[in-house]
Amino acid sequence: MDTEEKPITGTEIAYYFICARKLWFFTHNIQCEHDSDAVRMGRHIHKTSYKRKKKEVSVDGVIKVDWIDHDKKVIHEVKKSSSMEQAHEWQLKYYMWYLEQKGLDMADESSGEEFTDQPSKRGYIGELNYPKMRKTKTVILSDTDRKTLEQKIIPNIRKIKNREKPPKTVEWDICKYCSYNELCYS
Repeated sequence: MDTEEKPITGTEIAYYFICARKLWFFTHNIQCEHDSDAVRMGRHIHKTSYKRKKKEVSVDGVIKVDWIDHDKKVIHEVKKSSSMEQAHEWQLKYYMWYLEQKGLDMADESSGEEFTDQPSKRGYIGELNYPKMRKTKTVILSDTDRKTLEQKIIPNIRKIKNREKPPKTVEWDICKYCSYNELCYS
């Protein structure tokens, strides 16, 4: 199966950082999330947090940004907890990179922190929102991030998607909470 031409989704970016096997199952339409309590809780938090904000901005049917505050130039992503923060951060960086490809101007890393609170003097930044924890994290898309996405992450995801069989099972602490656990350990 050749998935070279299919665009990469934000979920695929996150799963790449969580587990290559989970990514492979997901991209081959083997989806177990509908039975997952953790996923249900995440959806509930997403649905009930930031009610006044416009939710889920879908772009090309490829990415779904939780919301964009155009006045403050912030792209928001809401998550249940920060336990997978690296995956969340790269998912948001991918959204920013994708939107940049569509013409949205991202903050220049060289502008520095002094412009973070002055949207008129910078491009868009990202923000991870963890409402349950009352925590936020600012995310900037750097030139290094762009290169990493284009030269490493996206090509590696395509390689995983194009495999005939899933990658081998690797047991981690998070596996016991994974909705794909039974596929890996039964």
